[in-house]
Amino acid sequence: MGVGGWVLGLGYETKAICEATCYCSRRVVTRTSWTDLNPGRRYSTCDNYKKIRGCNYFVWIDRPMCDRSRQIIPGLFRKINMREEELMKKSSREKCLWIGVIISWLFVYLLM
Repeated sequence: MGVGGWVLGLGYETKAICEATCYCSRRVVTRTSWTDLNPGRRYSTCDNYKKIRGCNYFVWIDRPMCDRSRQIIPGLFRKINMREEELMKKSSREKCLWIGVIISWLFVYLLM
């Protein structure tokens, strides 16, 4: 399975860790890190990880990213989030405009 906190290889070995159990005999959970140091990097951990008297099971599934990736990816995520917020604002503004058009058509229709 893993050596020194690493999962060997990819593919079937990665799938095997998802079905593994931790030190306290619970099923491990695969999660994705979204920190600036490990953006998009998957890991497996116990549900009791970092809890009082919890399990210390923690294994990285993906290999570490190079320094350049760590510099670029967080900025790309920020740009994506910013574009999504802009899109949501434009979408809500477009809905308001459509409602205004429909109300104005109804008003004109009622006046005729």
